[in-house]
Amino acid sequence: MTTLPIMKKISALAFFISLCTLPITNSVAAWQDLGGPELFTVYADPDTLSINGDKVQIMSMLDFKKPGVNPKTKATVNSIVGLNEYNCANETYRPIEFKEFAGNKGSGKVVSDNKTPDSPFEEIANGSWAAGVYNLACKRK
Repeated sequence: MTTLPIMKKISALAFFISLCTLPITNSVAAWQDLGGPELFTVYADPDTLSINGDKVQIMSMLDFKKPGVNPKTKATVNSIVGLNEYNCANETYRPIEFKEFAGNKGSGKVVSDNKTPDSPFEEIANGSWAAGVYNLACKRK
């Protein structure tokens, strides 16, 4: 009878590892348009939603209407695709992983590939892109 909790832990760990190694790509994403300000459109992929207690993870994308610039490389950035974790109970989020792309909607050359699994949770500003994704992800929870 003690093997059942161990199997659950192994299963949960395997799921977490597979999620953390999930390659960020938009090729199979079912992006949902969440709108956005003048500068960009926010998209989220509800099919990537995973739930663990009060926390959810979901992929989102910022698609810029005017190109941005990576501050380190000075390369043009037209979109950012990322995996973020939201704490639905206290309305905070943190980036787990994100990529900057030269093209719109996650296309073109990868400008930067950033892994941030230990980033701290931050408050979600009202009206921010993160608030729109939070509303989608935490309402589906």
